[in-house]
Amino acid sequence: MTSFESHDSNVVEVDGVRFETIVSQTLLTIPEPKRAASTSVELGVRITNNTETMLYFSSNFYSMFPEMIAPDGQLMITGIGCERFNSPMESEFVLLIPGRSVTLYRDASLFWMRNRKKKRDRELILYIPFPAEDIYCFSPLYPGTYQFRFKYRKSREGVEDLSQWIEPIALQRIIENIWTGEVLTPLVDIQLVQS
Repeated sequence: MTSFESHDSNVVEVDGVRFETIVSQTLLTIPEPKRAASTSVELGVRITNNTETMLYFSSNFYSMFPEMIAPDGQLMITGIGCERFNSPMESEFVLLIPGRSVTLYRDASLFWMRNRKKKRDRELILYIPFPAEDIYCFSPLYPGTYQFRFKYRKSREGVEDLSQWIEPIALQRIIENIWTGEVLTPLVDIQLVQS
């Protein structure tokens, strides 16, 4: 596996596949600490297939793991909620022909969450829902500059286990052409500011 950083600091390439961190806005206004107030942001990975082979990429919760670094340089621990009761479906695999790109987005929200035990206490969180009821949350957040990226990873392990949910011909095509590996997309600054 070969990789290099592009001259574009937001892109990394691994074995002919480019991965780019996408953040729709890097300056986020902290919403008022009241019910239903939030600030939305799209977070994603743009994947470009620069190889000569058609490749499949997984777009599910288990392949795209968000990472956030706090202003003090510490990697934040994410709260994860997983309610998935079924295995991935064929629609969670994206086929990229050579020279094409796809952007896998997640709509995230910045809002205040009330403490269940102490109703007056609230903490600012970044909430990133995924399909099938899976959720990532980063908290507590404060004004400052954070860094964000995705860890994209996929192995052939477990793909074969999808035979009861994906027709055999489609499953064989996915298994033969799935991109495998692990990559950290470049860090992008996200600044949280008071309104």
